[in-house]
Amino acid sequence: MFKGVITALVTPFNGGQLDEKGFRENVHFQLEGGVDALLALGTTGEGATLTTDERRRITEILVQESKVPTLIEVGDSSTARAITKIQEGEKEGVQGVLAIAPYYNRPSQEGLFRHFEALASASSLPIILYNQPKRTGVSFTVETLIRLAEIKNIIGIKDASGSISFAAEVMRALPDFLFFAGDDLMSLPLLAIGGAGVVSVLSNLMPKKMGEMVRTQDKALYHELSPLMILSQIETNPIPIKAMMEKAGFAAGECRLPLTSLSPENKQKVEAWINCQLVS
Repeated sequence: MFKGVITALVTPFNGGQLDEKGFRENVHFQLEGGVDALLALGTTGEGATLTTDERRRITEILVQESKVPTLIEVGDSSTARAITKIQEGEKEGVQGVLAIAPYYNRPSQEGLFRHFEALASASSLPIILYNQPKRTGVSFTVETLIRLAEIKNIIGIKDASGSISFAAEVMRALPDFLFFAGDDLMSLPLLAIGGAGVVSVLSNLMPKKMGEMVRTQDKALYHELSPLMILSQIETNPIPIKAMMEKAGFAAGECRLPLTSLSPENKQKVEAWINCQLVS
């Protein structure tokens, strides 16, 4: 069900309020671009800044509008809150969830195992783990992943550690466990060693090209896209991609505090890219 390009959708705001129309338009653009699945409420979707009602509304629209498999991010520093999120997502009709390791708490490996064991027991939805040590302060060990992979509805991992050696070790130990790149720049390297796809930020803007690159593993296309992958990472995600989308005419808006807009220097870089696109 989950493979290829999964777009990590931005949550568009208009005057600080949820832009439902813009979100629908963005979903339709993704469907026209041929992506394989859609993810809402993740890091790129600023899920941590949304109210419970906003999360519910985004989920409703995603399920209503999407014709490809849908996921929402349900991770939390509290196991109880994460369980509530996954159960609400199941009730709304999503087809799977992404769940980041509990942040701030810095649980032990046993704590990680028991947290995700509890999530899996609370729902029948497929769960993709999310390894993002820079944001959470913890990282899964291969041994913990082997234990978690024995749980029927824990089906894979999105990895943003940036470690090829970790990825290779996991894929070798768990050949049937889905392994997704959590960083566009790591997409082709991880696909080359057996990855299932990428949870992409850049595909918000370029779903067709990201899809083609993933399907064909075309090195020339990867090199064409890599400067934009880098541009989308010049500040904390999703600040750059929302600025790029705004300049390109897509619904995005400003990020919510504590994230701010791009620095003047980086705004110039985004404007230079847009001007280059208009000329070419």
